[in-house]
Amino acid sequence: MGKKTPYKKAKDKAWKAFSTYIRTRDCIATTGTLDECVCVTCGNKKSFKQIHAGHAIDSRCMSILYDDHLVNGQCVGCNVYGNGKYAEYSVWYINRYGLEEWEEKVALKHSIKKYKIFELEEIEQEYNDKLKQLLEQWNTSTDEEKLKIRKLLRGTKQEKK
Repeated sequence: MGKKTPYKKAKDKAWKAFSTYIRTRDCIATTGTLDECVCVTCGNKKSFKQIHAGHAIDSRCMSILYDDHLVNGQCVGCNVYGNGKYAEYSVWYINRYGLEEWEEKVALKHSIKKYKIFELEEIEQEYNDKLKQLLEQWNTSTDEEKLKIRKLLRGTKQEKK
């Protein structure tokens, strides 16, 4: 196998930062810990290492790849061996964000997005910063504040960005 191109390296780094943020966010939201997460589709509690950043829509197209509403903590069993369990995931998503947003995201799947290397680097930086901020907030919070953080992260039908 040849060397990775600068584009592939930037995309991999952006994905790693994004995925780590998503999995950490969902560990905190679902279990109140940094090392376990409840799978979005099957509801089983798994270790951080057994959790993927799984997409609600069956595509890894660039237009929805880094969408933090569409990507949530999903166990390897559901994401890989269960082929994403999209039926269960879509029900969860619609309950959380509403049918209108779901339909918008499904339509977005078909749009074409081509990132430039600098944009991938910005995504990497954005999610590294979000992770750092989340961990700082979590690690310095009282138990009461942690409950508020978890409630905020688990919110339903959230405002669009």
